[in-house]
Amino acid sequence: MGVVSILTHSFTDGYNREFARVFGGGLERYILDLCSVIHEMGHIPEVHQLSYFEAFQTRTGQIDVFGYPYDMNDVPEAFTRMAEAARGPIIYASCIWQPIAYKPGSLGICHGINWDRPALPLETKQQVAEHIQQAVDGLLNIVSVDSHFQTYCRASCTFSDPAQLILIPNAVDTAYFTPAPPRRQMQHEQEAQWLSQWKEDLEHHEDRLHQIVISSTSDATSPDLDRDHNTDEDVSENKLKQKHQVQNKENEESEEQPEGLAVANKLNEQDASSRPVRILYPRRVSLERGIIPMMLAADQLLGAFPDLEIEFAGELVEGSTVGRSFRYWHRTHPHADRIFHHTYDFRDIREAYHHADIAVIPTIFSEGTSYACLEAMSCGLPVVASNVGGLNDLIQDGFNGLLVPPNQEALTAALVRLVQDRAERERLGIYARETALAYDLSRWKHKWSEVLRTFLANVDMKEGVR
Repeated sequence: MGVVSILTHSFTDGYNREFARVFGGGLERYILDLCSVIHEMGHIPEVHQLSYFEAFQTRTGQIDVFGYPYDMNDVPEAFTRMAEAARGPIIYASCIWQPIAYKPGSLGICHGINWDRPALPLETKQQVAEHIQQAVDGLLNIVSVDSHFQTYCRASCTFSDPAQLILIPNAVDTAYFTPAPPRRQMQHEQEAQWLSQWKEDLEHHEDRLHQIVISSTSDATSPDLDRDHNTDEDVSENKLKQKHQVQNKENEESEEQPEGLAVANKLNEQDASSRPVRILYPRRVSLERGIIPMMLAADQLLGAFPDLEIEFAGELVEGSTVGRSFRYWHRTHPHADRIFHHTYDFRDIREAYHHADIAVIPTIFSEGTSYACLEAMSCGLPVVASNVGGLNDLIQDGFNGLLVPPNQEALTAALVRLVQDRAERERLGIYARETALAYDLSRWKHKWSEVLRTFLANVDMKEGVR
């Protein structure tokens, strides 16, 4: 039994000085799952990470965690100290865009390109390209969570072995992240029959759905949504038209639906009509995750739709500029009673998906194959996502979600379209769930086990044996 050391910039909460708590982000979730695979293979994982405060040592679950204070302008030096203290073969799990002096025979992970900001100076991007070449030259393999890093390396770096870059997309536990009741109250046979019937109906009703989408988009993008220009009567009239369109379509379909499908739709209809429409932002409250365009979109949406709620479900770094701005915006908002902010544990976030009707992933840069996007899709939610990073690997626009440019205008229009059209939400959600099945966690674990088995066979485990 040997130790495997993971070096990263974040795992337990070094941002808010809660060192014993795993921070609720995608990177941290990834490391937690990777440690689980290492354990299952009979080895002992340990994590070395940066700390915004003092050095620390803690233990979470079965994982020893070591924190290192560092100079913001010299991250590579901190990684050198971590590598010197590591007790086993090393996996560099972040910061490969930095000029790190890698320990020979180590493995690397790229969690998504984070230098994809259009306004980032060309000089900086050229430096990043040099640092990535350094990673390619210094690491045995680099595991990428999306196809975009592979493409970047093939275009910007030189290397002889195409198998050096390994694509293992992020994953989701599809047995846990399941669609919410009432759909889950159905028997498996009824659910399969329901899904089959939906697919058959899609082609037959394509023209009608297309007309509804065009109508919704026209209503969403043509009028100015500013509250000073739209009256409550205008909004109510538009919503009433949409409700009648959707209801007429459902009435026509119900005449030819099997009994199980009719029961499911009736349950869904009762559930949808008993509560407001809820949009979920299941991301960290941070700049790169699109919190600013989401707040601007929320201003317009909440003013236009009196029965709409928006939940922000993600970590917030207290005292940061973005964190303070969000707190002030929420506290002083005229519709604050319909804005919610909760921080969920990894095991509890499913509750947020089950109470939502739409999920939004408005990343503006630095995105791999988003855990939040996969979880929302696995729960059968329609997703509005920006066409950034690995989100392009997950969402096929108009099939299993809506893909938009990373700006507030496109984001708002897409959300209006789904708020107004429940039939479209349901159709996208069905195919979102089917897509998520291809990213099941069991496949991810199997692929990582193969990578680790080869990696550990090629390094000396004796130094990590206890």
